[in-house]
Order: sequence, then structure tokens, then C-alpha cells
Amino acid sequence: MTATSSHTELPYGLLELDASGRVVRYAPAFEQTSKVKLDDILGHNFFTEVMPATEVKDCQARFRLFMEHNQATDKFNTTFPSEQGPIKVQIMLARILEQAKGGVEQLALVRVMPE
Repeated sequence: MTATSSHTELPYGLLELDASGRVVRYAPAFEQTSKVKLDDILGHNFFTEVMPATEVKDCQARFRLFMEHNQATDKFNTTFPSEQGPIKVQIMLARILEQAKGGVEQLALVRVMPE
């Protein structure tokens, strides 16, 4: 799924994002039926490349605040566009820390599931 793709398939499941929103890990919720492939999103910015839509800007702003304020968790519902119409999803953010060269890297575990 790239910036030019349609928004019919959402990356349901767990995504691990770095502080900038880049996908560093992805575990689809429905492994056999997921049409979103690892190579389509790994290394790409979730907000600008994986789900580049106007509606995602609110999620991106909420993610930035979550990371900046060092919150432990956050949970909210939103709507993503698709060819079939709006899809309601639940997003849960959870902060995780990973040791990286030169310090601790700020990461967030993001769960995207149908509402």
C-alpha cells in the first residue's frame, strides 16, 4: 500500500512506529486473509505513505502529542476512507522503549482494529 494506492485494505493488526511515524514492525491481525503485505508498509511512514488521507491527519496529530507528552497509552476511534465508504476503526497507542545505539529509542505500538 503506497501513497498512490486505494484505501480499501487497512493495515489491521499491530504496527510498531518510531517517533516519526515510520513503520518498523507489522503483525497483521488476519495473517492469511490480510491483503496488506509487510513489504508494502515496512519502513514507510504510516501517516503519509501507508494511509495518506485527510482523515489521517487527526490521527497523526494525536500520535505526535502522544509521543511528545510521553503518555503510556491512548485509545480512540476514528474513520478511514475506503472505496466501500467510511470504515470505523479503533486505534490504541502504547509506548514501548527499545535500546538503540546511543540511547533509548522512542517507539509506539499501534493497534488498528475494526470498531
